[in-house]
Parts: sequence; structure tokens; C-alpha cells
Amino acid sequence: MAGPGNGRFDGKDDPLPVKSKQDSLDWARQIIAHVAQETGARINPEPENFGFTPCIGRNGESAPDGRYTLDYGVHADVPDDQHNEVLRKARDLLTREGLKVTEYREVPTGDPSAQPIAAFSARHPESRYVIDVDSTAGHNRLSLVVRTPCLMPPPESAAPSEMPTPTP
Repeated sequence: MAGPGNGRFDGKDDPLPVKSKQDSLDWARQIIAHVAQETGARINPEPENFGFTPCIGRNGESAPDGRYTLDYGVHADVPDDQHNEVLRKARDLLTREGLKVTEYREVPTGDPSAQPIAAFSARHPESRYVIDVDSTAGHNRLSLVVRTPCLMPPPESAAPSEMPTPTP
């Protein structure tokens, strides 16, 4: 699945991918729905969580041009005993689609007192977006999250008033 900016950027001085906040949010919804469908995770009716934040450089610098990142996440109803299976499916799916696994931890089996904490993270090497699938507080739930790299809004949508608001 193409990244949020649909391009390859290798260096710190490369131009940022251009995408409106609404388009990046739509893309995030689409990719998370794709991961959920392919892994058998059923997104539950809890409100989606997302936020746009200004891009901050390594030394705390920022630019007044509206560049931003997006974190988008939902919760899925997945029985605790199926967390490992969903993580394996996500790992297999996303590595086939070109992402590189950066974290992978399954729930310990055979120890009824072990906390069911599963974690998976993968990064697209060209588009630089990250997808996380993790156990959450409570039982029978996973969180599915996508984080974009810095994106540049098109010139006509750089105003802060263009930010979409969460839907109930």
C-alpha cells in the first residue's frame, strides 16, 4: 500500500511529501482498515483517536509552513488468546508490503499470571510511515496505529483552521 506521501525521500534536505490533512487522515483510516481486515481484527465502535502535530526538528526547530505529522489509531476487539496470531498476520502482511519490522514481541504462553502484552511495529523504508499493533489496557483488545512522517500541506490548505476534527 502506498505511503502517505507516495514518494521516496532519502535525505534530510529532500522535499517533504505534500498531502492535505484530510487526505492523510483518509489514507490512515484506509491502511488501518486494511490491516484489520487482513488480520481478522474487528475494529470496535470506540471513537477513533487522531492528532496532527507540528513537525519538530532534532534540535527543537520548527517551520511556520504548516508541516505536520499524523498519529491515527483505533481499538480492535481481539480475544487475548488470539493476540499472537493477529501479530503474526500483521507481520507477514506488512513485510510482504515492504515494511521493515522494528519491534516484535508475542504474549508469553503457558504462564497464566503473565501480562498479555503483545507488541509489533513496522516502518516503511521509503515513505517512512510506521504501523503499530499492541495489546492495550483491559482484556481482549488491540490497538492499531499508524504514524506518518512529516508531511507538507498543499499551499491552499496550510491554514490551521483546515484541521479535521474527530468523528464520534
